Amino acid sequence: MDALGTRQPVIISPSMSGLFSLPLLLQHPDRIRGFVPVAPVGTKSFKPQQYQQIQVPTLIVYGTEDTNLGSQSLESLQRLPNHTLSPIKGAGHACYMDRPEEFHTALLMFLSKL
Repeated sequence: MDALGTRQPVIISPSMSGLFSLPLLLQHPDRIRGFVPVAPVGTKSFKPQQYQQIQVPTLIVYGTEDTNLGSQSLESLQRLPNHTLSPIKGAGHACYMDRPEEFHTALLMFLSKL
């Protein structure tokens, strides 16, 4: 982020990118303006208390048909105190591809409130 001159970006983190975004969120929440996890991996690697300390505005997005990783990450991410849920009905793990219009509508609404 320093090399790019980025100041407080909104991090959109689908699936495998959770391995990078979650440590950043938990170690440097002051550097992030907003967080949009989309069923990221690695959510069970952190303790509930760690999530509860993060105040970054978060939009938790998941496909209602993603009954594996989506439900696992949802369980952990709901511990973030400043979160909003955005279930994408009828979508699977890659809900942004299954239902792009619904995903982008939720994302733009979230961004407009930051």
